[in-house]
Amino acid sequence: MKRRIFLSCLLLTIALPLLAQKGMAIDQLFDGRYKDRQGATEVLVKGRKLQPYGLTLFRSLTLRPSKAEMLHIEQLVLTDARRASDKDTDTQNGRLFYGFYGFPPANGHYRYLFYRNNGAPTGRLSEVTVVYMEGTATAEQLKRMFSK
Repeated sequence: MKRRIFLSCLLLTIALPLLAQKGMAIDQLFDGRYKDRQGATEVLVKGRKLQPYGLTLFRSLTLRPSKAEMLHIEQLVLTDARRASDKDTDTQNGRLFYGFYGFPPANGHYRYLFYRNNGAPTGRLSEVTVVYMEGTATAEQLKRMFSK
């Protein structure tokens, strides 16, 4: 019985971080569709490496999208943004330039979504970055870390 409980806890420990952004529109961006795409970078970091930053999960995707992809990604971010409890955004040329969104805690952890469209200021297609983070760090702590 103890072994069964231990194995169940171990499986939950492994699976929960991977399911962290489940229920969010941006989840589909991290389904592996971009992993083999030239010029795209998908990052997943979890565990001890993130402890100094007060995070338990860090996921990011950076790519040079087509216009249709850029519009789709922006729409996914804006869909999730509707549920955010904290927002810091800027639009340029009618496009979302950047957005930093904080969501109500889940399972005792804060959740954050960051988006940046480097092409928004010029109106041209350029690199887009989406980052999902989860942990005990506050939004202010993360903003200070990113500004260094």
